[in-house]
Amino acid sequence: MVQDEVTWLLETIKRNWPGYGETCLYGDGIYGEGVYFDPYGFPDDIVRINRDEPKILETGERTRSVELSNTNAIGASLSSRDPTPVGAEYNHRVETTISIRFEGLHVSEFGHIKSPAHFEQLVRYAQHAIAQERSYPTVGDVDDDPIGSVAYHTISPPENETDLSDDNRDYFRRDWEYRFIGYSNQP
Repeated sequence: MVQDEVTWLLETIKRNWPGYGETCLYGDGIYGEGVYFDPYGFPDDIVRINRDEPKILETGERTRSVELSNTNAIGASLSSRDPTPVGAEYNHRVETTISIRFEGLHVSEFGHIKSPAHFEQLVRYAQHAIAQERSYPTVGDVDDDPIGSVAYHTISPPENETDLSDDNRDYFRRDWEYRFIGYSNQP
């Protein structure tokens, strides 16, 4: 099976989401807004989209986008893979870049985002979930594929973060990237 960094990243966001495994309201205090989440700890008003497949991980539905009045969306796609030869053999240092997009609508537009601060909180929670895995991530079984794989040793902090939200703050969007850095493990 070929490594799938995009699905790994989206699964890691859910698994490491602050509050995972608890059922409550969190986020009170800092912004005065709470974020509700389901018994599994991940907000029930966010879907994860593998934009390469394209597929919504929660439902299996094949689509690249969702109606933002129904849910917020965090999507990921493979942006680039850059192998650089190292040494005299067929070894490579590999940098794989994954692009993330987080979108939502303000409640005044029948969405789920209560304020710019609420959206910022969701973005930071997603980034925090990845930050917990930024060193030595195991993306799939590195010895499981007959064509080899990449043993990653680092994930960069968020890079190229761009706020593409509407000036009226009724549509929220934030894009950023992660670089996975490692060495190819070829047979």
